[in-house]
Amino acid sequence: MTDSFRATLHSMVEEMKAAPEAMQPSKFWQDLNRRHAERIASAGIANFKRTLAKDYFTWMRVLPWDPQIRFLVGHLPLGASIRAALGVISPFKHRHIPLPEGFALNFLTRLVWQYARQEFPKEIAALSEPSVGNPPAIRIGGGLVSQDLANSILEYKSIESAVTGTVCELGGGYGRTAFVIASLHPTVRYIMVDIPPALGVAQEYLCQLFPDRKHFRFRPFDNFETVREEFEASALAFLLPHQLALLPDSTVDLFINISSLHEMRLDQIECYLSEIYRLVRPEGHFYLKAWKVSKIPFEGIVIRESDYPLERWERVYRRPPKIQSSFFETLLRKPKT
Repeated sequence: MTDSFRATLHSMVEEMKAAPEAMQPSKFWQDLNRRHAERIASAGIANFKRTLAKDYFTWMRVLPWDPQIRFLVGHLPLGASIRAALGVISPFKHRHIPLPEGFALNFLTRLVWQYARQEFPKEIAALSEPSVGNPPAIRIGGGLVSQDLANSILEYKSIESAVTGTVCELGGGYGRTAFVIASLHPTVRYIMVDIPPALGVAQEYLCQLFPDRKHFRFRPFDNFETVREEFEASALAFLLPHQLALLPDSTVDLFINISSLHEMRLDQIECYLSEIYRLVRPEGHFYLKAWKVSKIPFEGIVIRESDYPLERWERVYRRPPKIQSSFFETLLRKPKT
């Protein structure tokens, strides 16, 4: 870990202390943050796609009857499933990843990639998995492939029509979705909002991938007017969750939340949804992807699809997403008035 990255994380952690209770990390994420800090200290930030990503959206702990595998086997030609099975031990060992997790990773990644290529070959051909973060070395046809890139392309296609202007993502992890949208829509401003260490990792990652774009790097501020000019000139901005409250109303054209609201208490969900509604401009959009039923570790809470208070929004669609059939995805539009 470099001194500058360590200082950035320290500053983020100190600033998080000013956040209201509803925006403090849940007990589940307090535990994950502790483990993530240990992994960064042990393996370094250079290996985050092998150490941290499995707690974001890279699946390494799956069994043969997992719903994702059942979906993929049912929607791919038999030959694709056979090829994925033959690739279970290729590579045989990923550094920093236990052997059983590595085998599951190899199999599911090959299935996911083949499905994404079948559905959206143009986007799959246009993008490649960045080497930053030392992704697991899984290759198809000589090219580096990943679950994260394939899943992000599938999610992007679910919101493609709504991608414009300013996009804000809450809980975006290291920036897998941001990479796809920023690559395919270079004129979009992308605001990443997360807690440390995820926000620090995302900032290092995306600023390295897009060095020529203007960056609004994380910093404490109490008044938006003091940073307005720099913020509005940026292509990539990085905020802690409670800093959302400092942004003006109707700042965002598309708000994204993928697989994080369902890890919070109901009071936290209601707090964030209220802030999201304020920030999205009239006729702007909100995309939510979450477990249909989520059991929150340490809290003894169960969050169901029906628990999300989304009545103020106009529904564009609500459906099971491709691959993660135990989730739901919905695209919502804010009414004009």
